[in-house]
Amino acid sequence: MPGRLPEFIDPYDWAKAGRELSGRLPLASLGRLCANLATDQGWVEVALRFALIDTGRPVLTGSATCGVMVRCQRCVEPLPVQLNAPIQLGIVPSDAAAARLQAGYEPLLCRSGENLAVADLVEDELLLVLPDYPHHAAGACQAVTVPAEPQEQLQPFAVLGNLKKKR
Repeated sequence: MPGRLPEFIDPYDWAKAGRELSGRLPLASLGRLCANLATDQGWVEVALRFALIDTGRPVLTGSATCGVMVRCQRCVEPLPVQLNAPIQLGIVPSDAAAARLQAGYEPLLCRSGENLAVADLVEDELLLVLPDYPHHAAGACQAVTVPAEPQEQLQPFAVLGNLKKKR
């Protein structure tokens, strides 16, 4: 179903059926992500594949990509950043099952019969790849640097030395 993403899915049913989905989400619909951005304009491209691996475990693989505008942490000016979130999740019903998850998969805790919000899943994955300290490349930032002026060397224990001399 290209273009339109369902709001909720049952990941166990989708994995058993080997379903795939791809489409776009408006960036503005991802409130937690947008709280970290300079603007909420744009779209997230999503491609997800559900399957059962050899052990019978349902898995979800795919990607979420988008261009976002963040604030440079040096000059506070807008800075374009491309977010590419690879998705490789093992769908598990409990923490105990997560501990037995095959290497290479991160756990997605979801009990059988529970619906999964597609937008929340995509938003979680994008938040994981959002840079902690976004900034322009060296020489491209508008931040003003103040040249360091020579200061006299502070000696925090000089006062104690003066007290000793007075004795």
